[in-house]
This record gives sequence, structure tokens and C-alpha cells, in this order.
Amino acid sequence: MRNRICILFLIVCVKLFSQEPVDLIPGDKAPGFLLTLQQNAVQSFAIPYLNRVILLHFWSSSVSKSKAYNKHLNRFTGRYKNALYRSSEGFETIAIAVQSDKVVWNETVKKDTLTNFINGIASRGYSDDVCKKYHIKSVPFDILIDENGVIIAVNPSMTILEDILDQRKNFLPVKMDVIGTLGLSSNPSDLLKFGKLYLFDAYGDSIAKTTTNASGEFTFSEIKLNQDFILKIDNQTDIVTSDPLALYTHQGEKILEGKTFEKGFVFYIPSKLSYLLTENSERTTLSGGIGQVNVIKDLLFKNAGADLTPKDEQELNAIFLILQKNKSLSVEVITHTDTKLDEKAAMDLTTKEGNTIKNYFLKKGVSLSRIQLRSKGNSQPRKKCAECSEEDHKQNRRVEFIVFKS
Repeated sequence: MRNRICILFLIVCVKLFSQEPVDLIPGDKAPGFLLTLQQNAVQSFAIPYLNRVILLHFWSSSVSKSKAYNKHLNRFTGRYKNALYRSSEGFETIAIAVQSDKVVWNETVKKDTLTNFINGIASRGYSDDVCKKYHIKSVPFDILIDENGVIIAVNPSMTILEDILDQRKNFLPVKMDVIGTLGLSSNPSDLLKFGKLYLFDAYGDSIAKTTTNASGEFTFSEIKLNQDFILKIDNQTDIVTSDPLALYTHQGEKILEGKTFEKGFVFYIPSKLSYLLTENSERTTLSGGIGQVNVIKDLLFKNAGADLTPKDEQELNAIFLILQKNKSLSVEVITHTDTKLDEKAAMDLTTKEGNTIKNYFLKKGVSLSRIQLRSKGNSQPRKKCAECSEEDHKQNRRVEFIVFKS
């Protein structure tokens, strides 16, 4: 009997110790690790890491898919690493090459200009300690870890990664309707009617789709700005033109010509032009280049717009810190209110609110030349409705901030 018990105990132990390690999932604590960096330096990475959100990016120079992804991720990291977050000190990508050839690794890092990464190598491949700790079996493979050392996402797409980091910032990005007109040629009256359109971000992730109307006009609703876009037109055999397709603002200004792509057409729209495809396309202050911050604040105000609440000052302080950090940036303040007031009263209120915000920045030391005001009254409601609810009115009462390079 005792022998049988011993045999059963041994069988259970063998099964337990022979099981494959369970993959890490969101909510798990991330382990610390040692990593060989460039110039053969070895660094210990304690997790959490310097109160920063980090992305562990496992890749290899022999895997073309991961090499191509590196270029997008490097640019992404540059945009987000020094942003202001509510509870962390920033964002960092630790890129870990899973390969034995250090020479090729160093050459790839240099050739592809991966300067926004902390670059390391797991020279023993998948047998390396860091790969074992994170159960890495293939590349590319990404693990997002918060400032407390907790895994918050495994293999997130670039769009999801962007959304996670945006939600952790001190502010949310501006979302507006992207609107415009498509023509079959440089003749603005030669329109692309009922064409199927697809909007992608610069990383190739799909954002939205729509169709042009009988006047060649299109609208993509509530799109996050301050990013590059790719606009693709569905392959259609009935699109026959000897000229490049043309993209116009809704006011008729030609801004881009399309390129042929897989029997269809594509427009590459840089962020500095994306604002032309909004209702506020008359804005000229953005011609110097879009900065890092575009944000909507739901400020409360008091004394009929003449003063700020403590919460308002806290919200504005996040923008002030960016202006303080980079003296080449200016801020445009665009005030809106709801449709409860008549046109004149709404304009008077938003003008007063704009001046209140301007005075706050002036007292904090921002020079007047770096502050621009535009009062919109209730002329541009986000929610257009015959009988608006209080929530609709709340969305229409807003202040938009565009921070841009002077």
C-alpha cells in the first residue's frame, strides 16, 4: 500500500513539473530581468521601471515582419515617451532582439535609426532568461506593463496601444469629423460619386469607412486628429480617369492628389494637413506645424465665465506644464457654448471665458504672443439636435486647445 502511494505521489510530481509554463496575461505581475545592451553593457531592469509605462518589444532582424514594425513603433515611441501622464513619468519601449548575431543586431539598430528604444539583445534566443520569464516563443511579441509593474496588454495593436496611452494622459485628444470632397481629376466639378472610402492610421490599422454622396462629399465621424492618415478608395472598375484623383476640403480647396494602389487609389495625408479636413479648416495658425497636444477640456467656470474653479485650474495646469517645458510652442484657445443662449449672448460668454483662460496663462508666465483666442459662441455645436438633452448641452460647452509650434 505504501509503495502504491509513493508511486502515485511521484506521478503527480512528474506531471506538475513537466507542465508547460502558463503564458502571462493582463493583471499578472511582470518579472524583472537582466539584459545585454549595446556596447556589451549589462543592465538589471527592476519592474516597475522608474515609474514609467513600458512596452517590452521582442523582435529579430531575421524576421521581416518585426523589422518593418520597428519603424512604426520607433516613431510611435518618440511621440509618447515624454508626454505628460496622470500617474506615471512617461512611456518607454525596451526593444529586445531575440538572436545570437550581435553584429547584425547592431547594424540593424543603426541602419533603421531605432533611437527612441532602449535596445537590448537576448543572445541565447528563446533560451535566454528574459524570454523564459516572459514565455516568448515567437516574434514579434509585445507586452505592455504599467507604472506599478502590472501587465495591462499582450500584443496590442498600434491603435489599441495608442488608445491606452491616450487615456492615461492628463488630457484627451481632440476628435472631430473629417470631411472633404473627392474629384476624379483636378477639375473640381468632376466628382467621385458613391465611392467606398476607408480611413487608416499611419500604422495600417483601420479607423473608419464611409461612402461619398452624389456630390462627391464624405464624412468620417469623431476621428482623433494630430496623426497621419491613409485614405483608400475601394477598387472600382468604373473609375476611369487619366488624371490623378484629387482631394478637396469641404470648401473646395484642393490639397492632395491620389496615387494608384492595387487597381485603386490612395491618399497619404500628413497630420499638418488633416486639420484642413475639418469644419475649422480656415485655421491658419497651424501652418507652422502641429505640436504634440490637441485637447478638449470640459471646464466649469464660475461667475458667468469670469473666473476658474480649482478643478479648471488643475486641468489647465497640464497644458501650462507643456508650454513651460517647450518655449517654441504656442496655444490656441477655442471656446464654445451650448444652444440655450441666443447668438450674441453665446458669443459674449465664450469671449469672456477665453479671456479668463488667457489671464490664467499670463499669470503663470506664458507670454501674450504665445496665446491665441477664438470665440465661437454656439456656432459649432458638437451635438446638433432639435431638442438637446442636458448631456448634449454639456458636450457643446467645451474649450478646445491646439498646442502648436510657433
